[in-house]
Amino acid sequence: MKAVLFLFVLSILSAIPAFAADVSPSGENNTVHITELYSDIESFDVTLYSTQPEENLSLEVLLVSSERMRERTLDRQVLLLGSFPAGVEVRKVGFWSVSNPERGAYIARARLLDGRQVVSEMEYNFAYGSISASRLKVNDLVPNSQGISVALSPKEASLFDIEYMLISGSNVVYSTKSEKLSLTSAPDVFSAPWGTLLENNKEYVGRVKIQTYSPQREFISSSERFTARDDAEITDIYEDETGASATVFGRSQVPFKGNLVFSVYGLAENSGDRTSGLIESIRTRVPVLLNNDDETVEVAWSKRLPEGVYRLEIELLGNDGDIIERRETIIESDLSTVSNVSQINDTDNGTVTPGENDEDGIPGFPSVAGIIGLILVSVFLRKTRR
Repeated sequence: MKAVLFLFVLSILSAIPAFAADVSPSGENNTVHITELYSDIESFDVTLYSTQPEENLSLEVLLVSSERMRERTLDRQVLLLGSFPAGVEVRKVGFWSVSNPERGAYIARARLLDGRQVVSEMEYNFAYGSISASRLKVNDLVPNSQGISVALSPKEASLFDIEYMLISGSNVVYSTKSEKLSLTSAPDVFSAPWGTLLENNKEYVGRVKIQTYSPQREFISSSERFTARDDAEITDIYEDETGASATVFGRSQVPFKGNLVFSVYGLAENSGDRTSGLIESIRTRVPVLLNNDDETVEVAWSKRLPEGVYRLEIELLGNDGDIIERRETIIESDLSTVSNVSQINDTDNGTVTPGENDEDGIPGFPSVAGIIGLILVSVFLRKTRR
């Protein structure tokens, strides 16, 4: 008889949407209260609101199994809220630690406490492992330092909303929502970039909360942890005998504060690509980059490279000095050709007159005329004195 009753209750929970019930103490006009509660077997989120600033509040959340009409607490989370602002919704997220959960009915109970006094509380009922499954299925979830992507497949055509959350500890540090998305028959991927800065080498949680509306309002959620890393790539390079440049493209919401190292090596003659030694190395800072930013960094050699073939190595170093990317190319220098072309271009521009400023050549006509003039003046003065 008890088993039949349990199956009857489970079927009711599976047929109707999960719901939250506010069971705050009656007759109290609280300035702070729980406005929303959601939970599944893996995680929960609680939304709080206060009309005035509060201090030293705590949030207690219980996961309770109501198996066979008997309640059993499976997990308990206590979150210290610290300073609580006024007029702003604050959401807290936690993760249950339950191994091998059983199919059945569950209750999430949230209590907002001021010391030992219950200020506000709410319950959320849901079923785990029921026959009635969601119309959408999360196939994969990938959060990283750029943003978050989720692959969804529909069991039938659906309209839905997706809320993307970036979580640090129990705090939602960034969230954005896409509404009225649709899937008909084929799976698809939905993505959102993070709109906030991340800290290098810090662990975060990327979470999606998906809401469908028909035939009833229901939620599904999924979470994955990741470690934020600074990241960038070299997208373009240029080099010649006078210098080099590299374009760096940012690929992370961790501010990239790395460096570029340009190193020129000589190539030994008749030895293939074997280098004969380092000629010059320049290390320069890359302007701070975020995701999808790019900057071009240029350097000039201390002097033009003599005629020959050289190997150029460009290393992109991250915030911690680690090598993110290395690129190599060849510089071919021919100074004689460069000089001739430069002289021809200067002549065409009218800036150089043949024979002018040529230390090794014969002086031009204006110089000869000037010398002859000086000689004639000198002879004339001598005759006059006599």
